[in-house]
Amino acid sequence: MTKLTENLKSLRLQNKLSHQLVAEHLKITKAVYGKFELGTTEPSLKLLVKLADLYSISLDELVGREFAADGQLINQLLMKKELKKEMTKEINSLVKQLGNQFIQSKEADIVKRVKQKFNLN
Repeated sequence: MTKLTENLKSLRLQNKLSHQLVAEHLKITKAVYGKFELGTTEPSLKLLVKLADLYSISLDELVGREFAADGQLINQLLMKKELKKEMTKEINSLVKQLGNQFIQSKEADIVKRVKQKFNLN
């Protein structure tokens, strides 16, 4: 059972409302509302807003979301972006280095073969 389903049921019971009364307020059937409380269906955002308004609570409270607006998530995203940028630079540098090493080894191999072919040792 999700926090939303728990909250829907407990808020309805605390306010002594029936499934039918809440469903009528939302302009849906009693069966559909029952599915919300069982967690087999989730209400649309429009219905969530109506439910939050009905019980005079925020959407965060209704769905059981705990939120601290400290910018931590934004900082994590920015750090990931910066890390990705640094990793891309490092990978590009390694690819360039490996490419140069490959070219040098091929050049050395060609010089060796030419020397062997023309007995230039």
